[in-house]
Amino acid sequence: MSELIELLKVILPAIVILFVVYIMMREFTKQNSKQLNYLSEEQQLIKVKIANEQKANSKKISIPLKFQAYERMVLFLERINPSNLLTRVLKTKMRVGSLHSSLLATIREEYEHNMSQQIYLSDTSWELVKTAKEEVVRLINSSASKFNSEDDATVYAQEIITNGFNNNNPIDKALLGLKEDIRENL
Repeated sequence: MSELIELLKVILPAIVILFVVYIMMREFTKQNSKQLNYLSEEQQLIKVKIANEQKANSKKISIPLKFQAYERMVLFLERINPSNLLTRVLKTKMRVGSLHSSLLATIREEYEHNMSQQIYLSDTSWELVKTAKEEVVRLINSSASKFNSEDDATVYAQEIITNGFNNNNPIDKALLGLKEDIRENL
């Protein structure tokens, strides 16, 4: 029996110590788990905050670029408007063939210069711009077909102006579309 008491004297404190260590480890694990969850949530919040800041910074950059693209498209449409285009291109003693090719070259150059702006425009707005350009080219070509290439260019220019876009002006339609698009999307 004394051996049993001696054995209990050794085992009982070991069991008590094991029990105390178990409780301490369980509490320690709970606290670590809470801290880990807190840090994980904090990290998620930081990620969301960074994503929002990046989006805001991106908008700070992209919105001015979009405005600039719309401004350039308005300028392009104004520059290819037949009356404005003729004022810039028509020179004294010019012939129909020369004016015709100069008008088409000017439109092509203007278009190619501004073509990259389409990435900032809506698909609808870009289609309106392209349609307006194509209609101006069609008007210039159809008016030129009524004359010989050596005729006086002023008569050809008058034909473009008088028989141009009466009530269904594609340039005005495109300008309206650009204005609506910028109001809705920016």
